[in-house]
Amino acid sequence: MYVSARERRLIEMLLETPQDLTIKDLAESLDVSARTIHRDLKGVEDILESHGLSLEKKTGKGIAILGEEERRQDLRMSINEQNSVDYTPEERHVLILSWLLESQEPVKLMTLSNELGVTVATISHDLDKIEEILVKFQLQLIRKRGYGVEVQGEEGNIREAIQYIIMQHMNEHDFLKLLRENIQSPAAPSLDAVSDHLLGLVDRQNISTIEQTVNSIRAELPYHLADSAYIGLVIHLALAIERLQQGEFIQMEDEYLARLQSTKEFDIAGKLISELEEIFELSIPKAETGYITMHLMGAKVRYNQDYILEDSSLSIAFKAKQLIEFVSNTLHQNLHQSDQLLNDLVVHLKPSLYRIHQGMDIKNPLREQIEQDYPELFLTLERATEFVFPTITFPKEETAFLVMHFASALLNMEGSRGLKALVVCSSGIGTAKILAAKLKKQFLEIEEVDHQSLFDLDKITKEDYDLVVSTIPLDSMEDYVLVNPMLPSADIQRLEHRIRKLKIMESMKPIKENVAQEDETLQAIQDSVGGIQRYAATVGQLLNGLYVLSHSSISKQEILQDACLTLQNKNMLTEAEAITEALVNRETVGGLGIPETTLTLYHTRHPAVHEPTFTLIKLNEAVEVTGMDGEMMPSSVFILMLAPQDISKEGLEVVSFLSSMLIEEPEMVRVLEKEEEDQIKNYVSNQLHQFFKKKIS
Repeated sequence: MYVSARERRLIEMLLETPQDLTIKDLAESLDVSARTIHRDLKGVEDILESHGLSLEKKTGKGIAILGEEERRQDLRMSINEQNSVDYTPEERHVLILSWLLESQEPVKLMTLSNELGVTVATISHDLDKIEEILVKFQLQLIRKRGYGVEVQGEEGNIREAIQYIIMQHMNEHDFLKLLRENIQSPAAPSLDAVSDHLLGLVDRQNISTIEQTVNSIRAELPYHLADSAYIGLVIHLALAIERLQQGEFIQMEDEYLARLQSTKEFDIAGKLISELEEIFELSIPKAETGYITMHLMGAKVRYNQDYILEDSSLSIAFKAKQLIEFVSNTLHQNLHQSDQLLNDLVVHLKPSLYRIHQGMDIKNPLREQIEQDYPELFLTLERATEFVFPTITFPKEETAFLVMHFASALLNMEGSRGLKALVVCSSGIGTAKILAAKLKKQFLEIEEVDHQSLFDLDKITKEDYDLVVSTIPLDSMEDYVLVNPMLPSADIQRLEHRIRKLKIMESMKPIKENVAQEDETLQAIQDSVGGIQRYAATVGQLLNGLYVLSHSSISKQEILQDACLTLQNKNMLTEAEAITEALVNRETVGGLGIPETTLTLYHTRHPAVHEPTFTLIKLNEAVEVTGMDGEMMPSSVFILMLAPQDISKEGLEVVSFLSSMLIEEPEMVRVLEKEEEDQIKNYVSNQLHQFFKKKIS
């Protein structure tokens, strides 16, 4: 079990002090608020319980640990033997971010430093990275000397950020299984320290209760709720309960809430909320029902952490490519070479366009700063959005978010040259050399550093340098950065900001070798776009046509006929009998069983098939079939792959891709043979997703 530094100190104080300690005593000793102590004591109680001890709270007197001396000694040894964890920077970012998001008051940098065993300067640098993450959720990081650091923003965005770090860091497929194991057996293997902490952001018993409640209404949905969406909904609800119990309420505009109330999802969400109100004896506001409705409406198709594969998202991918094309042409840069930009834009645009369409407020506390720092890029994105989305008015706040995505891509472009810096001090020696050395060590972007004294400043040509850094105020120069020679964290932050601006400005300068030398013909462009659309259409159809069935018969014809009738009832095809006959005849041409597996691949193209489908039929009893090697073999899984007679070459490529994986990918075989319906659909969906991503890259 993960034990934080503060929980460890609380336990030590309670064990070492003979008299009862009050909340005030503990808060003063640890330099935190009474509210923080109350929250930490929840974790302390769990730790004590795992050692056969309990926490006694005496009204008006204080708090004490109850239990046998032998168990108290065991706890002392366990606490003393717990080694400090050497976290990676990424793990530190996750932990700091989670603490800040759940904290209802400012957190001191020294507290974070002690908790993680690193310097305050390291924490400050970590906060720079965390700030970049928070901006994506329209949250602001407040940092004041003597005050501490805290996250400010709307409750909905805070929950979104908490859910994001849980889903990003934890394996979605093992999440519920692991959780259930931990609840059923306290001795079950623990997660790593970071994952254990993240799971502690929400009450585990609450998650178990909520998961059972969600599962009870799952069948009422008119569409399949995929694993990631299912787990996301469970965590979403667990967070909502946790935050409501802490007095944190979400807001939603009345007009938008009224529109949601007409949907089937709202009725289902209402039923779910009613059950949770009764279970947790809690009054849950209507706005929470609205947000659950939005979650259900956004879960109609399987999605992963990249972007949703559904018609609306595929069209957004094309719009994102148009944005990239417009900006590339304007800046004379080939931004298509950025692997991440397209994906990031699609992830960002889907919810953003939804908010714009619904007239929801979009906040970006950094909008003015971004517009001031990158005026040319900001103007370019304003023109780009007008061109690509002529019927939509993008607010400046949203444009600023897009600017940061493109700025990031420009920063990461290959071939950008290193910066040349000039260091100025009063004499040109000593502090100048120290600062020059620190600059080169701290900033890899700085390739060359010269230094000059204040007296020789009029002899240099400022245009020869990208960046001027001075340890003293300069009356003769306006565009420079004033710093302390030892580069404290505040100065490092300001320099990082300036260097980012410089690199983006530099990368926006035309580089001919990065621009295509010849324009493509209109026909070539139309063919390219049309091809992508056909890939997208087929992938989308296959995602809609993924089915897992079961059958008890040993008659191959009966099995195939029942499957075809099922697909006919789902309007995927007509003439089920004719298609069944075609499948049976196909086996007479050559074996369809895949050797060294229990899989048999039945496939055909037929005029009566409307859309490509991928159907898995699990047999209760193995059936003898002819293998592709001509040998007889037992088969307990029939794969039924159907496609229209006139399917496009791109569509055929998608279907063929799935076929080839059955031969080339052992993992595909394992999943289809061993896993359950949800895991099978998830795996096939992900493979189609990866295939499509490669095609549009």
